[in-house]
Amino acid sequence: KIMNEPSEIITQPMASSEVETLDVKTVTKSLGVSRATVLRWIQAQKIEGFFRIGSKWLIRKVDFDNFINRKINTNL
Repeated sequence: KIMNEPSEIITQPMASSEVETLDVKTVTKSLGVSRATVLRWIQAQKIEGFFRIGSKWLIRKVDFDNFINRKINTNL
């Protein structure tokens, strides 16, 4: 290959590294339950996907949506 030939550059879209999260306060308002209830569910692993950053509990929105969908489907 001749060095002066233009090379083909292929670019692919990169996945966003931003993840939408919710805090405990948002979850309690969405579900109409107390903070203590949400923290109890976290400890009992009834609601998956929560993680801690420092002293703050967060859940990925996709995990919260999955929790809601599972509840809807089991109550039908």
